[in-house]
Amino acid sequence: MRWTSIILAGLMAANLAACQRHPSDKAQIESAQTQQIAWREGDVDDALAEAKESGKPVLLYWGAKWCPPCNQLKSTLFKDPAFIAQTRNFIPVHLDGDTTGAQKWGERFGISGYPTVIVLNADGAEITRLSTAARLPEVLRVAAARTTPIDALFDKAEKSPTALSPDEWQILGAFDWQNDPKRDHARTASLLEKLAGAAPEGAVKRRFSLLALTVRAEPGADGKYALSPAQQAQVEQLVPAILANSDEVIVNRQELSYAIPSLVAALPDTARRTTLGASLIKGLDRVYRDDSLPLPDRLATVNADIELGRTGEHVSKTVLTKVRERAAWADKTAKDAMVRQSVISNAAGLLHEAGDDAGAKKLLEAELKRSASPYYYMLDLASLAEDSKDGPAAIAWARKAYETAEGDATRVQWAIAYSKTVLRQAPGDKAAVEASAQAVIDELGKNSGDYYQRTRVKVDAWGKLLRTWSDGYDGSAILKRLDARMIEVCAKQGEAAATCRTWGKAA
Repeated sequence: MRWTSIILAGLMAANLAACQRHPSDKAQIESAQTQQIAWREGDVDDALAEAKESGKPVLLYWGAKWCPPCNQLKSTLFKDPAFIAQTRNFIPVHLDGDTTGAQKWGERFGISGYPTVIVLNADGAEITRLSTAARLPEVLRVAAARTTPIDALFDKAEKSPTALSPDEWQILGAFDWQNDPKRDHARTASLLEKLAGAAPEGAVKRRFSLLALTVRAEPGADGKYALSPAQQAQVEQLVPAILANSDEVIVNRQELSYAIPSLVAALPDTARRTTLGASLIKGLDRVYRDDSLPLPDRLATVNADIELGRTGEHVSKTVLTKVRERAAWADKTAKDAMVRQSVISNAAGLLHEAGDDAGAKKLLEAELKRSASPYYYMLDLASLAEDSKDGPAAIAWARKAYETAEGDATRVQWAIAYSKTVLRQAPGDKAAVEASAQAVIDELGKNSGDYYQRTRVKVDAWGKLLRTWSDGYDGSAILKRLDARMIEVCAKQGEAAATCRTWGKAA
C-alpha cells in the first residue's frame, strides 16, 4: 500500500532545535543568515577532486523535488543559519535523482530512498549516512574530523564494540540502518543487538536497544506482530524508560511514532498493553505540542493513536476525531509550498489509515490546485480509488499521474506505477496492459545510460510482475513484443546494457 511508504518516508525529520542547541561560530552564523548552502549541483567528481585538495569531506544530499521529506529538509534545516555555517566544513553536493547520471551515482554509493544524506571522505568512501535529520547537525560535527570509512567502523563494532569511542557511538546511533542495501537485514539486527549489549548505560544503551528491537521484530503475513516473551519484556521495560526522559522521546520520536505502537499493540496482556499505550500516546502528545519541531514530525505522532486504537479495521470515534483535527491543523498551519509538500500527503495517509477516505480524497484533490508537483498526489488518489474497489478511477488517476510527471527517473517510476495499477485492476484488458507497459519502455528509451539504482530496481520488479501476468493471462505474444522493444532500449544503456537485458528475469 502506497500510504505506508509515504508516511514512513515522511519521518526524515529536520530538527531545527537540535541545530540551534549547538550553534557554530557566531560570526559564521550571522554571515550565513543571508546566504544559502553552497551546493554543487550533481558534480560529484569535481566535489571529490576538491575534497582531495582541501582535505574537507563531501556532504552528499540525494533527493527529488516531489519528495515530501526532501521538502521538509529544504524548508527547515537547509535554511537554518547555524546549519548553513556548519556546511562550510564540507564540500556540499546536491544530487537530484532526475538529473543525468544521478542513478549511476546512486548505484555506486548504495543509495536509493529519497532523501539520503551521506558523508564521504576524499577517497569517496562513506563515513556515514543519516537516518534522521534531527541528528544531522550533531553528527556532522563529528564527521567533519573523521576519515575512517563506515565499513571499518562496522568491522570494529563487530569485533570490539566495547572499544568504541563516544564519537563512534554517535555515528552509529544516527546511521540509517533501514536504508542501506549493502547490508542484509538479519546481519544488521544481530549487530544492533551486539551494540545494545555493549553500549554505555543510559540513553545510548536505550537508543541501541530500541533500534535492535525495531529492526529485529518483523510482522507476519497478516501485517501483525507476534512477539517472543523476550521481546514482550523488552517492550515493557524499554519504552517506559525512554518515555521518562523528554530529550530521549525527541531523539527517538521516529521509532516511537511508527515502529513502537505496533509492538505495544502486540502485547498479549490487555492491562499492560492499555497502560503502556496510554503512556506512549501521552508522551507523543507532548512532541506534538513542541512547536520547535518540524510540522511533519508533530503530525506523525497521531499514528500511535491509530495503531493502538484499532478494533478490527476501524478506530474509535475519539481517535478518528483526533486524526481529523490533526490533519486540519497541518493543512491550516502549512503555509509555505515546500512545507505543504512535506506534510499534506502524510496527513491524507493518516486520514486513510483512520478510515476517513472521503476526508483524505478531499484534502488531496484540493492540493492538486496548489502544488508544483500535483502528479505526486495523483498516485495517492489512485491508491485511494484502488482501496475503495474503483478500478477505472484508480487507472485513470495513475495514468494522469504518469502523463503529468516531471523528471526523467520520476517519469519512469510513475509509468511503472501506472502499469502496475493496470495489471492489478484490469489484468484481462490485454491492450491496456501492453499500452501501459509500453509507456515504461518509452520513458526508459529517453534515458540512455541511466539504467541504475532506483530505475534498475523498479524496472526489474515490474518486469517480474509482467512475466507473472503473462503466465496467468496468456500474454506470451505481448511479452515477446515488449521484450523486443526492450532489447532496443537496453542497447543504448552503455555499461548497464547487459543488466538491462535481464529485466524481470529470474537470477
